Amino acid sequence: MTYDDGLLTICRLEYPPNQGQMPKAQLQELWRHFYGARTIGYGRYYAAQGVNQQIDMLVRVWADPNIRIGMYAVLETGEQYRIDNVQHLLDDDGLKVTDLTLRKVDELYDISAITA
Repeated sequence: MTYDDGLLTICRLEYPPNQGQMPKAQLQELWRHFYGARTIGYGRYYAAQGVNQQIDMLVRVWADPNIRIGMYAVLETGEQYRIDNVQHLLDDDGLKVTDLTLRKVDELYDISAITA
């Protein structure tokens, strides 16, 4: 499998303090990964439907044990997804990879860039 479908940014949702205003949620960049889009199989699709979940995209990145359910993935196109499932696997060549099940978000968040 190739990881040339694009670059995604893994983020966490934060509520930074606002001077005298209600905090507004924004995404904080954590890591960037090249990814390969995967086919959503019938088993995975119907299992998600059985628990009223939606799967919009399935991607594979090189292994990253830091990625957790509830984080967010942002594609180069600006599309934002919530990470609903994380699977740490071995690919066909025995290399460690991470599969991410993604659900598109209804409301887009502002993104805070990685700071050096």
